[in-house]
Amino acid sequence: MVRRMGEALEYDISLLERLYTKSENQDIIKTMLDVQYRSPERLNTFPSQEFYEGRLRSSTTDVQLLHPLTRSTFPWPHENGLIPSVFVQCSAEEDMGRMSKSNAIQVDLVDHIISRLNSNRPNEVQPDESERALSLTVLTPYTRQVQHLRQRLHSSVTVSTVDSFQGRESDIIIFSTVRSNAEGDIGFLSDRRRLNVMWTRARLALIIVGDRRTLTTDHLWDRALRACAEVDVGFVPPATE
Repeated sequence: MVRRMGEALEYDISLLERLYTKSENQDIIKTMLDVQYRSPERLNTFPSQEFYEGRLRSSTTDVQLLHPLTRSTFPWPHENGLIPSVFVQCSAEEDMGRMSKSNAIQVDLVDHIISRLNSNRPNEVQPDESERALSLTVLTPYTRQVQHLRQRLHSSVTVSTVDSFQGRESDIIIFSTVRSNAEGDIGFLSDRRRLNVMWTRARLALIIVGDRRTLTTDHLWDRALRACAEVDVGFVPPATE
């Protein structure tokens, strides 16, 4: 109720955004910074079309930029080159009965994904010592899920809410959506600005973990998942008693 009232009063809109989108002062010159220096063109296609009127351009189209991803055992899909935006299905329902949501099976799945990302393929040539290790960051919209992820994952992996990670970047972003329910309720995920921030934090690749049935009840998320290639990471959920 409090969140909905805040949205109705537009408390969730920053002063800068109000000035840019709502000002009727014709003397204000609005300029969009349309060159993305962070990530390759193939990763930027969806946010460019969805949030920037198709005007977002990448500073590089070098396919070699994505080559470090191929060293791991993670099953990156290929179609005219490596596809850096992927979706991993997780049908397990979210944990119920709390204000801040969590999803224990998604925590297990994220841990499995990271193990694949950190495991090199057999006979893979080891990177030169001058090459830095790829940075991994797990983002989620819910503080309770952040707590569970931090308890489970190695401290070398950054875990954060989307809001707290604004202005930062990582080579690979893994996004735990958390929401999975029969009602198709996606909560905070419906905020298009959070989706934009989450997607554009990645320098090389984005891995979204979630339940397709729940997420695609929202038209924006339906388009987002269609912009990703779905992969099977070989995860077997732990048996429940």
